Amino acid sequence: MSKFYILSVILHGIAIFFLFGFTKDEEIKFKEKNTVAVSVKNRRAVSDNTDISSIKESEKKEETVVSQEKIVEKEVMKEERKEIEKKEVITKKRAEVKKQEKKEQKSTKAEEVYNEFKDQNRFLQGEDGIFTATSQDGIEYEILKEIDPQYPIKAKKIGYNGVGIVKVKFLVDIDGTVKKIEFISGESRFGFREEVEKVLKKWKFKPIIYKGKVIKVYFEKEFKFKKS
Repeated sequence: MSKFYILSVILHGIAIFFLFGFTKDEEIKFKEKNTVAVSVKNRRAVSDNTDISSIKESEKKEETVVSQEKIVEKEVMKEERKEIEKKEVITKKRAEVKKQEKKEQKSTKAEEVYNEFKDQNRFLQGEDGIFTATSQDGIEYEILKEIDPQYPIKAKKIGYNGVGIVKVKFLVDIDGTVKKIEFISGESRFGFREEVEKVLKKWKFKPIIYKGKVIKVYFEKEFKFKKS
């Protein structure tokens, strides 16, 4: 009996040892497994959070770079617009200067014309406002009809055979006709002056225009008569 009792006590002790020993090992292993799993999960979560934050930071940096590029581009565009506006202003100013220069040139020419007509030694202005040149010098003209005077019959009848010279002054009117015939010098006998006056009244000039104005002009001319 005592042997059997001892043997049963030993067997129960062994059974209890194995039972509690395996349970603790399994719990420890389970705890280790859970700890490892949790730690692995935490590492993944941390790594995931790290990736997301780094992505967000890179996105923020890209947005900052883009915004800075836009700002620089706007500044460049502003500078280009300023340059274009400056060029336009300069071009306008140059155009205005050219216009002013042309106006001044026109006014200067007008003053020159006015001053020339104002010279009383060169031009006389009548009550009708028309200018009369005191001489034909420097003025272009065209004679449409010109008749030469003939040796006077009166001189032939009395037997005068000499050379007759007559110097005359006359006015060409704005319509081209001859007026105001005045004799300056020359033979006053034998009908020479009468012959000159007769033909001059038949002369016809093209209306004389000087510096854009229709004017009257005084002419001086010398006629010579020779008996044929």
